[in-house]
Amino acid sequence: MKKITLILFFSLTLFANHYPQIFSQLASPLFEQVNNFEALKNNTLFRNQQELIQEYKTKADEALLHGQALDKKESVDIKAYLKELRHLQQLHDKIEKIYKHKLYKSINDKNISAFYSITSTPLPFIRSDARLKKCVVNYYKNTQDKRVPFLEDLVKDYKLDEDSYALLEAMFKTRQRNLKVKTRQQLDNFEANPLRKNPIEVIMLRVKNGFDLYLENHAYYNVTIQLKTPKQKNLSSSHQLPYTNSFPPQSRTKLISFTRQDPNKASAVQTLYSSLIGRLNPAYDDSYIYALPYQRGKAYLLTQGFNGKHTHKGQSAYALDFKMDVGTPIYAMRDGTVIAVESKHTQHGYSKAFLNKANHIVIEHTDGTMAMYAHLKPNGVKVKLGQRVKKYQYIGLSGNTGFSSGPHLHVHISAIKSFKSGPSSVAFKFNTKSGVISNPIEKSAYICR
Repeated sequence: MKKITLILFFSLTLFANHYPQIFSQLASPLFEQVNNFEALKNNTLFRNQQELIQEYKTKADEALLHGQALDKKESVDIKAYLKELRHLQQLHDKIEKIYKHKLYKSINDKNISAFYSITSTPLPFIRSDARLKKCVVNYYKNTQDKRVPFLEDLVKDYKLDEDSYALLEAMFKTRQRNLKVKTRQQLDNFEANPLRKNPIEVIMLRVKNGFDLYLENHAYYNVTIQLKTPKQKNLSSSHQLPYTNSFPPQSRTKLISFTRQDPNKASAVQTLYSSLIGRLNPAYDDSYIYALPYQRGKAYLLTQGFNGKHTHKGQSAYALDFKMDVGTPIYAMRDGTVIAVESKHTQHGYSKAFLNKANHIVIEHTDGTMAMYAHLKPNGVKVKLGQRVKKYQYIGLSGNTGFSSGPHLHVHISAIKSFKSGPSSVAFKFNTKSGVISNPIEKSAYICR
């Protein structure tokens, strides 16, 4: 037993070291094919391919020597070796194509003798080509003039393939059924999770005559959705597309239904949606009198007012900037729900690179408007997402973060007037010790009442 074990080990070692290690995965299959192609030279059906097969053997021997030289780090051009392998691969593909063509032709012509002659030299790619394997197995099973070990093994191999495909298909169908059940359970047992990574989700549910789309809004805020269908086949929709609508926080709502037009034809739909935080076209109360965003009895200089010449233009036209030292307490201007906070930023500067680096608080009001308090100090947010706050309630500390030329507090009230333009600032009035102000004047200091 010891001698046999040693001999086997020695033989395997020789075989493992026969081909070059360099690019072994690329080259070894090409070298291994030499003997298979050599066997074809004895087949009369391949008499016209003698020169091609001989060229393959010659080029394979040359590449083998060059690869072994590269393994030994001898002076061989690695680019030339790769060029040899590419040429060898081209010859291999050419012979394989001819072999497959002759094999398919023997099956199509029902030429039994040619079929058995070709498969008497079985090449490895018969097993890896699923279509060819199926044709060979079916033809062999229908003729079966004689029993051929390779073809018998191929029949068993194909049976295993079929069993595997059937199992995978059964698993896929089971998974699809489970997904539908899971989706229905989700719809029936909705529980909002505002901390999930994607708080807004559209779920498609297949129904008897088409599809229903549901929107799950896990967030603390209203959301406005615009739905489009780049692809829609044999389906009519319950709403005109693109469809835009707003949905309340922490809710599940049917978004739209698609009904099959012709029940005897296939139907399909591809949906795309985009979302905005806030309610579309809210009937906001422009008569509401806001509080100033700082402590009662205190006064701070208004450095930039409505339509300010520096940055209060376009969507930010109705914004106010108050000069404040870093760390000044700020207060809610109106009752509402905290829907967005950020307090991790530390940088500031007067360039566009800092536009998204302002610490802030956003509070949504009952009429659909939203108040923004921006440029807060790092860790200057003193409220939490989803928290209900009252007018005059302490919510954070002013700072100098983001797109800022100096310490100040930026505030504005916004509303979504159109989906395309998104949230835009709206004019608002506020209470002061000297009365209600609707047209604030820059360089004025207003006392909070």
